[in-house]
Amino acid sequence: MEAINISDKAEHCRYISYVAGALTAFRSGDARVSFEGDRVSFTMQAESGEAALRRIAEEKIADVLCIGYKYEALEGVSPAGLDVSEREILVSAVIAADFMQDKKYVLTKLAAIRQHCIDGFYEFRMRRLREKWQEIAACIPRAFTRDQLCAFLEYLHSSSKRRIFLKGGEVYDARCRRLRYASLLAEGKDEKTVLREIVLSGAGKVECLGSLSPAQEKFLKQYYAGRVAFAAR
Repeated sequence: MEAINISDKAEHCRYISYVAGALTAFRSGDARVSFEGDRVSFTMQAESGEAALRRIAEEKIADVLCIGYKYEALEGVSPAGLDVSEREILVSAVIAADFMQDKKYVLTKLAAIRQHCIDGFYEFRMRRLREKWQEIAACIPRAFTRDQLCAFLEYLHSSSKRRIFLKGGEVYDARCRRLRYASLLAEGKDEKTVLREIVLSGAGKVECLGSLSPAQEKFLKQYYAGRVAFAAR
């Protein structure tokens, strides 16, 4: 047996919860989350050479970095012309735009690591991505109109072949796996969480499996017009 250990700053406990939830869902076993000082850690016992479990750990850590940490890097992005909800949609879209490319890069860096200190990895192994994200933040106009936001999302949708399914307050990918990317942006769950989940998925098509809330209907009409389908009842 060998231990998989993943740690971060205590203020990032939602990141550790995201990783821990995925690993314990994949395989039950001896696992625990602990706090010590200003750090939070997740430890899980695994069979030596258990590649599948380590692969999931790396995938989820890459999500944490390319979504959660990137969101923090874009904290200063707040263009005039957008309200708080629209600003969240914009930032989520910026994250989604390069997510797969960013994640692929991070996974190459994670491959040889056995004990994962996420904040340390970000500080010392992700300089290239940090600089890229800083450049992206600097390029976002200080004023942004609603029409520009719609055009930006349309640009992203037009290049995506991904499909997601919306059912109530949950979003699923094409393999019926529930998406939880938005949990890396904020604690709790509300209507805004669902809308951010849709954007973070990077999908070009949304299939609705039930009735929509007023907020969901307004959002989809505004940003996904012509890209929404309803399942036959």
